[in-house]
Amino acid sequence: MNLKSSIRYFAIVAALCLLCVGMSGCTSISSGGYEFKSGITPPKAVSDLMKNGTVILFITQNNCPACEQARPLITSLQSQYNGTNVTFVEFNIDNNVTSRIIGQTYGVTSTPTTVVLRKDGAAAIFVGVFDSNTVKSAIEDARK
Repeated sequence: MNLKSSIRYFAIVAALCLLCVGMSGCTSISSGGYEFKSGITPPKAVSDLMKNGTVILFITQNNCPACEQARPLITSLQSQYNGTNVTFVEFNIDNNVTSRIIGQTYGVTSTPTTVVLRKDGAAAIFVGVFDSNTVKSAIEDARK
């Protein structure tokens, strides 16, 4: 096999790997920053939670290794905000219709997806295993 064929083979394998990750609905690619997006109408299950303040949605699905990798990060953040007006809720999109609707509302195409919601409904969305400091910054901004 010559060099040109090897490079072409590598490119095809890489493209197939990316396609498989995207189709599995599970990813470990993290977002480097965040932006609060307005104009998303939260479902009733979420809007009821927002009455108390900032809400963090941890959207997962069954058999997702990246979800299990992110779970300790969520648990750590949850313990840091224990006793505050920040509510953490997990929704598994494989388990019920309400969770699937919430996933669709926030454009979930892969898991885990973590959504930080301000009281006005604006959302910062993190796909994959996230950087705790970035999500913590988004939580602090949402609490203002």
